[in-house]
Amino acid sequence: MSFTVRPITPEEYAAAQAVWDACFPEDAAGYSDYYFACRTKPAYVLAAFLEDGRMAGALHALPYPLCFGTQVKRCAMIAGVATLPEQRHKGIAAALIRTAHARLAQEGVCAALLKPDVDFYAQFGYRPFAWHEQFRVEAGELAVPEPALHTPSAEEMLACYDALAAEYNGMMVRTVRDMELMRKETAVLGGEAFAAGGAYALCLAEEGGAELTELVGRNAMPLVYALAARFGAVRFRLPCGARPEGLPKGERMMFSMLCPLNREALLAGSGAESMEELLSGAKKPNCTLEFC
Repeated sequence: MSFTVRPITPEEYAAAQAVWDACFPEDAAGYSDYYFACRTKPAYVLAAFLEDGRMAGALHALPYPLCFGTQVKRCAMIAGVATLPEQRHKGIAAALIRTAHARLAQEGVCAALLKPDVDFYAQFGYRPFAWHEQFRVEAGELAVPEPALHTPSAEEMLACYDALAAEYNGMMVRTVRDMELMRKETAVLGGEAFAAGGAYALCLAEEGGAELTELVGRNAMPLVYALAARFGAVRFRLPCGARPEGLPKGERMMFSMLCPLNREALLAGSGAESMEELLSGAKKPNCTLEFC
């Protein structure tokens, strides 16, 4: 079987969404409509085409400006790597990734990040980058004051985010529009944004409690306890090394992987002298928050 990989045209955007829906059926009920309208666009999509012209797989390479040291680096988030079920195990995903890397490097992008899958993505040069610790807190588990909750503005969320981002390498440089999109995405998934005490959380209700898909704030635990009281229990993540005093140890998880496309450009101004030093977080801890 032969296939070609190329950027899609605007006329092929609907076909790219059809591939997404076929490969991620849980998103077809509404999330993919939001994603294709607000988060991605034809210019970000590569696709694999069979000899008869049918689209067999696709990949999204989203602009993802990341801060390392005091410098903002041109990076990309690789998302939606998808091959139609009947076309899998034919090298399509590998060809999409290699083509995306070559195009991104040519465009001056210095690194790509993605959701971790060590067994598959390590062969393309991806290495563990950011680690989180997962926790669960039930209502009344710790006796602390519970602040009043409110719905935060995008500007309030961005202020919390920027304060946290300054402490890490690898955090996306966000704008007010980015925060508005985060709130919209949460609403599309049936969730809400909450804030209290200089922290915010994006919250999805689930059986027996709620999941905080993003929790941001230098002192976020009062918000956690207030949400636990509201939902009965909450699951959430914090960057490894950021566990507050009194919170029992959680489960460590790899959150993102990074592939350097231009090592020299990535390291410049980062405070690290080698990729090993950068990835270890020895000079400044690494963190990303987005699952794309």
